[in-house]
Amino acid sequence: MNKLLCTLTATLALAAGPVLAQTVKSIKAEPAAAKAGEPVTVTAEFDTSAGLNCGARIHFGDGATENLKINQASDATITRQHRYAKPGSYTVMLEPKTQLPVLKCLGKNQKATLTVAAAAAAPAAVPASGPKAGAAAAPGCPAGWTVDSKAANKKTGAFGCKAKAGTAAPADKLACPGSLGYYENLKKGQIGCRP
Repeated sequence: MNKLLCTLTATLALAAGPVLAQTVKSIKAEPAAAKAGEPVTVTAEFDTSAGLNCGARIHFGDGATENLKINQASDATITRQHRYAKPGSYTVMLEPKTQLPVLKCLGKNQKATLTVAAAAAAPAAVPASGPKAGAAAAPGCPAGWTVDSKAANKKTGAFGCKAKAGTAAPADKLACPGSLGYYENLKKGQIGCRP
């Protein structure tokens, strides 16, 4: 009977012991002073000495989040690019978070603050040639390009610019806000930002 009692006690002690997992260490956002539409590098760091396999979430401070599963040594430092559409002060947070089937990382929420200034004003638009001569390019579209209302999506913030088919690409690509990516189809005279 004593042997059974010892075995049961040992089993309970092991089950109640701490689970080893990576620990949330820090988060930083660079540059700490950015402009709207420009990329910000967010770096999340984890202490891997206690083991692997845990979950976390990055909150970018503008409503966007990204779930992370930490399951290998190379995940000790994770870097992401993020663009802020509007000026303001943002708090980026790294939160231990369960990502089934993986339990949350150990440690407390880590935070970093950054300030986003308004984007530089676009240069004055040059009138386009052709039937719409004298009409200025819409905000966000380069000179010689106009907003393509068919490509606009208020929900995602996506937009497109159009010009005559075969028009050369602008010297500077569009700065796409948030998680939108730049696209171009010069054969059709289309450029813009979309998810």
